[in-house]
Amino acid sequence: MTIQVRIALTVAACALPAGAAPAAAHATADPRPSIPPATSNPATGNGAWSVGPANRSGAPAARPYFALEARPGAVVHDLVRIANLTDRRLTFSLYGADAYNTPRDAGFALRTAAEPRTDVGRWIRLGTGKTVIQPRTAREIPFTISVPLNATPGEHIGGVVALNQAIEAVQEDGAARIGLRRAVAARVYLRVAGPAAPGVRVDALAVTRREPLVPVVNRTLGVVRYTVVNTGNLRIAPTANVRATGLLGRPLKEWPARHLPELLPGQSIAIEMPWDGPPPLDAVAVRVDVTAADGVAARTRTGFLAVPWVALLTLLGTVTVCWSVLPRLVRRWRERAGLAAVAPDRRPGGSLPEVRR
Repeated sequence: MTIQVRIALTVAACALPAGAAPAAAHATADPRPSIPPATSNPATGNGAWSVGPANRSGAPAARPYFALEARPGAVVHDLVRIANLTDRRLTFSLYGADAYNTPRDAGFALRTAAEPRTDVGRWIRLGTGKTVIQPRTAREIPFTISVPLNATPGEHIGGVVALNQAIEAVQEDGAARIGLRRAVAARVYLRVAGPAAPGVRVDALAVTRREPLVPVVNRTLGVVRYTVVNTGNLRIAPTANVRATGLLGRPLKEWPARHLPELLPGQSIAIEMPWDGPPPLDAVAVRVDVTAADGVAARTRTGFLAVPWVALLTLLGTVTVCWSVLPRLVRRWRERAGLAAVAPDRRPGGSLPEVRR
């Protein structure tokens, strides 16, 4: 039976703050084939192995991620340190990957080796694509980032991934067998020289409502949906404010400010906000304001006419039925009660029947 492989990727939780400029980094130290794991190195790990930047000569502290600067056409040199924390030998596949925000919650994630690489993940070249690390030892592996001449200014974000080649567990999912492989990655923040142009946009603002049959008795339920898009070339950590107003600007509802996850350049996040009790009858306007550092802001709005159509159509249907059915019911009742008037039998010509004495 074929085993489908699923990869669980661990990426550093700590990140370069949005808007912070990375320091230029060009490591020149020679890699050592095997060194003791340093407990002070804040590398990303899953308990079995860790991946992170190697300490550079003269650095005041260990780096939790790669923060690099370069011009178009430049080649950046650095070292990645992989430590085996187990008592067995581990074999890793190494590759560079592009970063993205997950569709569900905009979390930081990296593309797999099987996915196309179009940005910094494609520019990364490791000294080896495979390495074997003995128990309780570590290796520093050199890599380069070759920045294309036509690279756009701004931040290009990815990671260096160490994927364990062994399948560590097998799960049964119906008739399929799924093998689990784990990977650990160190983040790479590359800033290409040029104009910084942060930007944000709000798309697809819409309000959906579920109307009750009787608006006075039951509350209307609604959902506000919108998408925040990072249109610039820098990461942003936006805050969204949403408010609804009624006829003549009367305040209806203002949601608490929502601090969104960090959005990478070109990435987006879809937001859904429940609205308990939108008005059943009103002219409603909903506005979304999104702000970020350095004066980045965007605003969009939408409106709708709230009418209890369900209740009105139900009432109209009831009146129509009563208007058409009630007279028939009354006539039938009168006939059964013997109250129906008997029409006189008129003969042709309009004469009444002859009455004989």
